[in-house]
Amino acid sequence: MSSIYPPYEGGAAGQFCQRCRMPLAPNEVYCSNCGYYNAPASSQPTSSNPGMPWGGGVGGYPPTTYGQPYSGGGISSQWGQSATPAPTPPPPSSPGYYGGPPSSTPPPPAYSYPEQGGGSYAPPAPGGYPPQVGGYQVPPLPSTQPQPPERPRGRPNFGLIALIAVIVLALVVGGIGIFALTHRGGGTAGTLTPTPAQSTSSPTAAPLFSDTFTNNNHGWDLTSVPGRYSVKLGNGQLVLEEDNNRILPEFVPGKTFDDFKLDVDATITKGTQENSGFGIYIRASANQNTELATYYRFAMYGDSTYAIFKGVVDSSGQPLDDQKLVGYLSTTALKPIGQVNHIEIVAKGSTMTLSVNGQTLNSVTDSSYKSGSIALYVSNLPDTPKGVVVAFANLAIYPAP
Repeated sequence: MSSIYPPYEGGAAGQFCQRCRMPLAPNEVYCSNCGYYNAPASSQPTSSNPGMPWGGGVGGYPPTTYGQPYSGGGISSQWGQSATPAPTPPPPSSPGYYGGPPSSTPPPPAYSYPEQGGGSYAPPAPGGYPPQVGGYQVPPLPSTQPQPPERPRGRPNFGLIALIAVIVLALVVGGIGIFALTHRGGGTAGTLTPTPAQSTSSPTAAPLFSDTFTNNNHGWDLTSVPGRYSVKLGNGQLVLEEDNNRILPEFVPGKTFDDFKLDVDATITKGTQENSGFGIYIRASANQNTELATYYRFAMYGDSTYAIFKGVVDSSGQPLDDQKLVGYLSTTALKPIGQVNHIEIVAKGSTMTLSVNGQTLNSVTDSSYKSGSIALYVSNLPDTPKGVVVAFANLAIYPAP
Protein backbone atom coordinates (compact mmCIF):
# COMPACT_ATOMS: atom_id res chain seq x y z
CA MET A 1 0.00 0.00 0.00
CA SER A 2 1.26 3.42 -0.79
CA SER A 3 2.43 5.91 1.82
CA ILE A 4 2.22 9.67 1.97
CA TYR A 5 5.64 9.92 3.59
CA PRO A 6 9.03 10.10 1.79
CA PRO A 7 10.94 6.83 1.46
CA TYR A 8 13.75 5.90 3.73
CA GLU A 9 17.03 6.50 1.91
CA GLY A 10 19.49 4.81 4.22
CA GLY A 11 19.58 1.40 2.55
CA ALA A 12 17.30 -1.60 2.75
CA ALA A 13 14.68 -1.18 5.41
CA GLY A 14 14.09 -3.88 7.96
CA GLN A 15 10.34 -3.11 8.14
CA PHE A 16 7.93 -0.20 7.94
CA CYS A 17 6.68 1.91 10.81
CA GLN A 18 3.35 0.50 11.93
CA ARG A 19 1.82 3.95 12.32
CA CYS A 20 3.14 6.31 9.60
CA ARG A 21 4.54 3.64 7.22
CA MET A 22 8.00 5.27 7.16
CA PRO A 23 10.63 2.61 6.25
CA LEU A 24 12.78 1.79 9.25
CA ALA A 25 16.49 1.21 9.24
CA PRO A 26 17.71 -2.26 10.29
CA ASN A 27 17.30 -2.70 14.05
CA GLU A 28 15.36 0.57 14.29
CA VAL A 29 12.36 0.07 16.58
CA TYR A 30 11.47 3.68 17.41
CA CYS A 31 10.35 5.48 14.24
CA SER A 32 12.39 8.61 13.61
CA ASN A 33 9.41 10.22 11.90
CA CYS A 34 6.65 9.83 14.51
CA GLY A 35 8.34 8.19 17.51
CA TYR A 36 6.20 5.06 17.33
CA TYR A 37 7.54 1.84 18.92
CA ASN A 38 7.78 -1.01 16.38
CA ALA A 39 8.40 -4.39 18.01
CA PRO A 40 9.79 -7.16 15.78
CA ALA A 41 7.03 -8.80 13.73
CA SER A 42 6.53 -12.53 13.76
CA SER A 43 5.71 -14.69 10.77
CA GLN A 44 3.33 -13.26 8.19
CA PRO A 45 -0.23 -14.61 7.96
CA THR A 46 -1.21 -16.88 5.13
CA SER A 47 -4.24 -16.78 2.93
CA SER A 48 -5.86 -19.46 5.07
CA ASN A 49 -5.24 -17.40 8.19
CA PRO A 50 -5.20 -13.80 6.96
CA GLY A 51 -5.09 -12.04 10.28
CA MET A 52 -6.03 -11.77 13.91
CA PRO A 53 -8.59 -9.64 15.77
CA TRP A 54 -7.44 -6.05 15.93
CA GLY A 55 -5.27 -5.38 18.94
CA GLY A 56 -3.77 -8.85 19.12
CA GLY A 57 -0.63 -8.47 16.98
CA VAL A 58 2.97 -7.59 17.70
CA GLY A 59 4.20 -4.01 17.81
CA GLY A 60 2.64 -0.73 18.89
CA TYR A 61 3.69 1.26 21.89
CA PRO A 62 6.57 0.20 24.15
CA PRO A 63 5.36 -2.53 26.53
CA THR A 64 3.99 -1.41 29.87
CA THR A 65 2.92 -3.22 33.00
CA TYR A 66 -0.20 -5.06 31.90
CA GLY A 67 -3.38 -3.21 32.80
CA GLN A 68 -1.64 0.15 33.26
CA PRO A 69 -2.13 3.13 30.93
CA TYR A 70 0.39 3.78 28.19
CA SER A 71 2.67 6.75 28.92
CA GLY A 72 4.33 7.17 25.55
CA GLY A 73 4.11 9.88 22.86
CA GLY A 74 0.92 11.40 21.52
CA ILE A 75 -1.95 12.76 23.58
CA SER A 76 -4.43 10.54 25.40
CA SER A 77 -7.12 12.65 27.00
CA GLN A 78 -10.75 12.56 28.04
CA TRP A 79 -13.19 15.16 26.75
CA GLY A 80 -13.26 18.17 29.02
CA GLN A 81 -10.04 17.24 30.83
CA SER A 82 -6.52 18.40 30.32
CA ALA A 83 -4.35 16.26 28.09
CA THR A 84 -1.81 13.95 29.67
CA PRO A 85 1.63 15.45 29.00
CA ALA A 86 3.97 13.34 26.92
CA PRO A 87 6.91 12.00 28.94
CA THR A 88 10.47 13.11 28.51
CA PRO A 89 12.02 11.27 25.54
CA PRO A 90 14.60 8.59 26.31
CA PRO A 91 18.29 9.47 26.12
CA PRO A 92 19.92 9.58 22.67
CA SER A 93 21.14 6.00 23.08
CA SER A 94 17.65 4.77 22.21
CA PRO A 95 17.58 3.79 18.53
CA GLY A 96 16.13 6.50 16.33
CA TYR A 97 13.72 7.93 18.94
CA TYR A 98 12.84 11.50 17.97
CA GLY A 99 15.81 11.61 15.63
CA GLY A 100 18.39 10.48 18.18
CA PRO A 101 21.40 8.48 16.90
CA PRO A 102 20.75 4.75 16.77
CA SER A 103 22.57 2.60 19.25
CA SER A 104 24.32 -0.60 18.29
CA THR A 105 21.91 -2.74 20.31
CA PRO A 106 18.16 -2.11 20.43
CA PRO A 107 16.46 -2.20 23.83
CA PRO A 108 15.26 -5.68 24.81
CA PRO A 109 11.53 -6.29 24.50
CA ALA A 110 9.39 -6.67 27.60
CA TYR A 111 8.50 -10.19 26.57
CA SER A 112 10.42 -13.10 25.13
CA TYR A 113 9.82 -15.61 22.37
CA PRO A 114 9.66 -19.20 23.66
CA GLU A 115 12.63 -20.33 21.55
CA GLN A 116 14.78 -17.58 23.02
CA GLY A 117 14.12 -18.55 26.61
CA GLY A 118 14.39 -15.94 29.29
CA GLY A 119 11.77 -14.45 31.51
CA SER A 120 8.12 -14.07 30.61
CA TYR A 121 5.54 -11.48 31.53
CA ALA A 122 5.20 -10.67 35.18
CA PRO A 123 1.87 -11.82 36.68
CA PRO A 124 -0.77 -9.41 35.44
CA ALA A 125 -3.00 -7.22 37.47
CA PRO A 126 -6.57 -8.47 38.06
CA GLY A 127 -8.38 -8.69 34.76
CA GLY A 128 -6.54 -11.52 33.01
CA TYR A 129 -3.47 -12.16 30.96
CA PRO A 130 -2.48 -10.33 27.82
CA PRO A 131 -3.59 -11.81 24.49
CA GLN A 132 -1.82 -14.89 23.18
CA VAL A 133 -0.31 -14.86 19.69
CA GLY A 134 1.68 -17.74 18.20
CA GLY A 135 2.36 -19.32 21.60
CA TYR A 136 3.87 -16.28 23.31
CA GLN A 137 2.43 -13.39 25.27
CA VAL A 138 2.38 -9.88 23.88
CA PRO A 139 1.17 -6.59 25.35
CA PRO A 140 -2.11 -5.17 24.03
CA LEU A 141 -1.85 -2.86 21.02
CA PRO A 142 -3.42 0.55 20.62
CA SER A 143 -6.23 0.45 18.11
CA THR A 144 -6.34 4.07 16.99
CA GLN A 145 -4.15 4.09 13.90
CA PRO A 146 -5.23 5.86 10.70
CA GLN A 147 -5.73 3.56 7.75
CA PRO A 148 -5.06 4.33 4.07
CA PRO A 149 -7.61 6.61 2.38
CA GLU A 150 -10.62 5.42 0.50
CA ARG A 151 -10.41 5.21 -3.26
CA PRO A 152 -11.79 8.35 -4.96
CA ARG A 153 -15.38 7.84 -5.99
CA GLY A 154 -16.25 8.02 -9.68
CA ARG A 155 -17.96 11.14 -10.98
CA PRO A 156 -21.58 10.85 -12.23
CA ASN A 157 -22.26 10.17 -15.93
CA PHE A 158 -24.27 13.26 -16.80
CA GLY A 159 -25.07 12.02 -20.32
CA LEU A 160 -26.64 8.86 -18.92
CA ILE A 161 -28.56 10.88 -16.33
CA ALA A 162 -29.97 13.15 -19.05
CA LEU A 163 -31.08 10.14 -21.13
CA ILE A 164 -32.83 8.58 -18.13
CA ALA A 165 -34.58 11.91 -17.41
CA VAL A 166 -35.92 12.09 -20.96
CA ILE A 167 -37.25 8.52 -20.77
CA VAL A 168 -38.92 9.15 -17.41
CA LEU A 169 -40.53 12.36 -18.72
CA ALA A 170 -41.90 10.50 -21.75
CA LEU A 171 -43.37 7.81 -19.51
CA VAL A 172 -45.00 10.40 -17.24
CA VAL A 173 -46.56 12.30 -20.15
CA GLY A 174 -47.80 9.04 -21.68
CA GLY A 175 -49.28 7.94 -18.39
CA ILE A 176 -51.17 11.22 -18.00
CA GLY A 177 -52.61 10.83 -21.49
CA ILE A 178 -53.77 7.26 -20.84
CA PHE A 179 -55.30 8.28 -17.51
CA ALA A 180 -57.23 11.14 -19.21
CA LEU A 181 -58.60 8.81 -21.89
CA THR A 182 -59.74 6.10 -19.48
CA HIS A 183 -61.09 8.32 -16.65
CA ARG A 184 -63.38 10.85 -18.37
CA GLY A 185 -66.30 12.30 -16.47
CA GLY A 186 -64.65 13.01 -13.14
CA GLY A 187 -64.40 10.74 -10.13
CA THR A 188 -62.94 10.79 -6.64
CA ALA A 189 -59.42 12.14 -6.27
CA GLY A 190 -57.01 9.63 -4.72
CA THR A 191 -54.08 10.15 -2.34
CA LEU A 192 -50.76 8.32 -2.68
CA THR A 193 -49.68 7.02 0.71
CA PRO A 194 -45.88 6.73 1.02
CA THR A 195 -44.44 3.49 2.32
CA PRO A 196 -43.70 4.00 6.02
CA ALA A 197 -40.13 3.64 7.21
CA GLN A 198 -39.35 0.32 8.81
CA SER A 199 -39.68 0.71 12.54
CA THR A 200 -36.99 -0.52 14.86
CA SER A 201 -37.75 -1.82 18.32
CA SER A 202 -35.32 -1.97 21.19
CA PRO A 203 -34.10 -5.52 21.80
CA THR A 204 -35.19 -7.10 25.07
CA ALA A 205 -32.00 -9.16 25.51
CA ALA A 206 -29.14 -7.82 27.58
CA PRO A 207 -26.52 -6.11 25.40
CA LEU A 208 -23.21 -7.76 24.64
CA PHE A 209 -21.63 -4.30 24.88
CA SER A 210 -22.99 -0.79 25.41
CA ASP A 211 -21.61 2.65 26.16
CA THR A 212 -23.18 6.07 26.66
CA PHE A 213 -19.72 7.72 26.55
CA THR A 214 -20.04 9.56 29.86
CA ASN A 215 -16.65 8.22 30.96
CA ASN A 216 -13.92 5.91 29.70
CA ASN A 217 -14.55 2.95 31.97
CA HIS A 218 -14.42 0.61 28.96
CA GLY A 219 -10.90 1.72 28.03
CA TRP A 220 -11.29 3.27 24.56
CA ASP A 221 -8.00 4.28 22.93
CA LEU A 222 -7.83 8.07 23.21
CA THR A 223 -4.43 8.47 21.55
CA SER A 224 -4.31 11.62 19.39
CA VAL A 225 -1.73 13.27 17.16
CA PRO A 226 -2.40 17.01 16.69
CA GLY A 227 -2.84 17.96 13.05
CA ARG A 228 -3.44 14.34 12.00
CA TYR A 229 -6.20 12.76 14.06
CA SER A 230 -7.81 12.87 17.49
CA VAL A 231 -10.17 10.86 19.69
CA LYS A 232 -12.19 12.47 22.49
CA LEU A 233 -14.74 10.94 24.84
CA GLY A 234 -17.23 12.51 27.23
CA ASN A 235 -20.52 14.36 27.51
CA GLY A 236 -22.28 11.39 25.93
CA GLN A 237 -20.17 11.31 22.75
CA LEU A 238 -17.17 9.59 21.20
CA VAL A 239 -15.75 12.24 18.85
CA LEU A 240 -13.39 11.16 16.04
CA GLU A 241 -11.49 13.70 13.94
CA GLU A 242 -9.38 12.93 10.86
CA ASP A 243 -7.30 15.72 9.30
CA ASN A 244 -5.06 13.88 6.86
CA ASN A 245 -7.34 12.45 4.13
CA ARG A 246 -7.38 8.99 5.68
CA ILE A 247 -9.70 6.65 7.58
CA LEU A 248 -9.53 6.71 11.39
CA PRO A 249 -11.06 3.61 13.05
CA GLU A 250 -11.83 3.35 16.76
CA PHE A 251 -12.29 -0.27 17.82
CA VAL A 252 -14.66 -1.50 20.49
CA PRO A 253 -12.11 -2.31 23.20
CA GLY A 254 -11.37 -5.90 24.13
CA LYS A 255 -14.25 -7.52 22.24
CA THR A 256 -14.88 -9.62 19.15
CA PHE A 257 -18.31 -10.50 17.77
CA ASP A 258 -19.80 -13.01 15.37
CA ASP A 259 -23.60 -12.54 15.10
CA PHE A 260 -25.06 -9.33 16.54
CA LYS A 261 -27.36 -6.33 16.16
CA LEU A 262 -25.63 -2.94 16.49
CA ASP A 263 -27.29 0.42 17.18
CA VAL A 264 -25.47 3.76 17.26
CA ASP A 265 -26.15 7.44 16.55
CA ALA A 266 -23.72 9.34 14.29
CA THR A 267 -23.51 13.04 13.41
CA ILE A 268 -21.09 14.82 11.06
CA THR A 269 -20.24 17.93 13.09
CA LYS A 270 -17.50 19.21 10.79
CA GLY A 271 -17.12 18.55 7.09
CA THR A 272 -18.74 19.06 3.71
CA GLN A 273 -20.68 16.89 1.30
CA GLU A 274 -17.45 16.53 -0.65
CA ASN A 275 -14.99 15.43 2.01
CA SER A 276 -16.88 13.63 4.79
CA GLY A 277 -17.59 9.99 5.47
CA PHE A 278 -18.24 7.74 8.43
CA GLY A 279 -19.34 4.24 9.20
CA ILE A 280 -18.66 0.92 10.87
CA TYR A 281 -16.22 -1.96 10.39
CA ILE A 282 -17.45 -5.42 11.41
CA ARG A 283 -15.80 -8.86 11.61
CA ALA A 284 -12.44 -7.12 11.21
CA SER A 285 -8.95 -8.58 11.66
CA ALA A 286 -5.44 -7.15 11.31
CA ASN A 287 -2.30 -8.68 9.84
CA GLN A 288 1.08 -8.90 11.57
CA ASN A 289 1.88 -5.31 10.54
CA THR A 290 -1.20 -4.15 12.49
CA GLU A 291 -2.86 -3.10 9.25
CA LEU A 292 -6.55 -3.79 8.81
CA ALA A 293 -6.61 -6.83 6.56
CA THR A 294 -10.04 -8.48 6.40
CA TYR A 295 -13.39 -6.90 7.24
CA TYR A 296 -16.77 -5.70 6.04
CA ARG A 297 -17.15 -1.89 6.00
CA PHE A 298 -20.48 -0.07 5.97
CA ALA A 299 -19.78 3.44 4.66
CA MET A 300 -21.98 6.54 4.65
CA TYR A 301 -21.14 9.97 3.23
CA GLY A 302 -22.04 13.62 3.65
CA ASP A 303 -23.70 13.71 0.23
CA SER A 304 -26.35 11.17 1.40
CA THR A 305 -24.82 8.18 -0.38
CA TYR A 306 -23.71 4.85 1.05
CA ALA A 307 -21.66 1.79 0.10
CA ILE A 308 -20.61 -1.59 1.52
CA PHE A 309 -17.04 -2.87 1.12
CA LYS A 310 -15.08 -6.05 1.81
CA GLY A 311 -11.43 -6.06 2.86
CA VAL A 312 -9.29 -8.70 1.13
CA VAL A 313 -5.63 -9.77 1.23
CA ASP A 314 -3.15 -11.43 -1.11
CA SER A 315 -1.52 -14.83 -0.55
CA SER A 316 1.00 -13.32 1.89
CA GLY A 317 -1.65 -11.56 3.96
CA GLN A 318 -0.99 -8.05 2.62
CA PRO A 319 -4.12 -5.89 2.19
CA LEU A 320 -5.37 -5.25 -1.34
CA ASP A 321 -7.83 -2.58 -2.49
CA ASP A 322 -11.13 -3.33 -0.82
CA GLN A 323 -13.94 -4.79 -2.92
CA LYS A 324 -17.13 -2.78 -3.36
CA LEU A 325 -20.08 -5.05 -2.65
CA VAL A 326 -22.77 -2.31 -2.83
CA GLY A 327 -22.88 1.31 -3.96
CA TYR A 328 -22.33 4.12 -4.25
CA LEU A 329 -26.10 4.60 -3.88
CA SER A 330 -28.06 7.73 -2.97
CA THR A 331 -30.74 7.64 -0.28
CA THR A 332 -33.09 10.11 1.35
CA ALA A 333 -32.85 8.13 4.58
CA LEU A 334 -29.48 9.71 5.42
CA LYS A 335 -29.93 13.08 7.10
CA PRO A 336 -27.67 16.00 6.09
CA ILE A 337 -24.55 17.23 7.85
CA GLY A 338 -25.25 18.43 11.38
CA GLN A 339 -28.21 16.09 11.97
CA VAL A 340 -28.22 12.79 13.86
CA ASN A 341 -28.42 9.54 11.91
CA HIS A 342 -29.43 6.37 13.72
CA ILE A 343 -27.46 3.45 12.27
CA GLU A 344 -28.42 -0.20 12.65
CA ILE A 345 -26.44 -3.21 11.41
CA VAL A 346 -27.58 -6.81 11.81
CA ALA A 347 -25.04 -9.58 11.12
CA LYS A 348 -26.46 -13.07 11.28
CA GLY A 349 -24.58 -15.90 9.65
CA SER A 350 -23.51 -14.85 6.16
CA THR A 351 -26.19 -12.10 5.83
CA MET A 352 -25.49 -8.51 6.91
CA THR A 353 -28.09 -5.73 6.72
CA LEU A 354 -27.66 -1.93 6.95
CA SER A 355 -30.52 0.30 8.11
CA VAL A 356 -30.52 4.09 8.62
CA ASN A 357 -33.16 6.03 10.55
CA GLY A 358 -35.53 3.06 10.51
CA GLN A 359 -35.22 2.35 6.78
CA THR A 360 -33.47 -0.76 5.49
CA LEU A 361 -30.98 0.31 2.82
CA ASN A 362 -29.34 -2.93 1.70
CA SER A 363 -28.25 -6.46 2.58
CA VAL A 364 -25.23 -8.47 1.48
CA THR A 365 -24.52 -12.17 1.77
CA ASP A 366 -20.91 -13.28 2.11
CA SER A 367 -19.48 -16.15 4.15
CA SER A 368 -15.77 -15.20 4.03
CA TYR A 369 -15.52 -13.77 7.56
CA LYS A 370 -17.61 -15.08 10.43
CA SER A 371 -16.35 -13.05 13.40
CA GLY A 372 -13.95 -10.29 14.40
CA SER A 373 -13.67 -6.80 15.84
CA ILE A 374 -16.11 -3.90 15.45
CA ALA A 375 -14.95 -0.30 14.91
CA LEU A 376 -16.59 3.07 14.45
CA TYR A 377 -14.73 5.27 11.98
CA VAL A 378 -14.47 8.70 10.37
CA SER A 379 -13.15 9.24 6.84
CA ASN A 380 -11.57 12.37 5.39
CA LEU A 381 -11.93 11.49 1.71
CA PRO A 382 -8.85 11.72 -0.56
CA ASP A 383 -8.22 14.77 -2.72
CA THR A 384 -10.65 16.89 -0.69
CA PRO A 385 -10.27 19.63 1.97
CA LYS A 386 -8.79 18.32 5.21
CA GLY A 387 -10.74 18.06 8.43
CA VAL A 388 -13.78 15.89 9.22
CA VAL A 389 -15.34 15.36 12.67
CA VAL A 390 -18.02 12.78 13.51
CA ALA A 391 -19.67 12.34 16.93
CA PHE A 392 -20.99 8.89 17.91
CA ALA A 393 -23.47 8.33 20.75
CA ASN A 394 -25.64 5.64 22.37
CA LEU A 395 -23.69 2.59 21.18
CA ALA A 396 -25.28 -0.78 21.94
CA ILE A 397 -24.48 -4.24 20.57
CA TYR A 398 -27.05 -7.01 21.16
CA PRO A 399 -27.28 -10.69 20.26
CA ALA A 400 -28.57 -11.16 16.72
CA PRO A 401 -32.38 -11.37 16.65
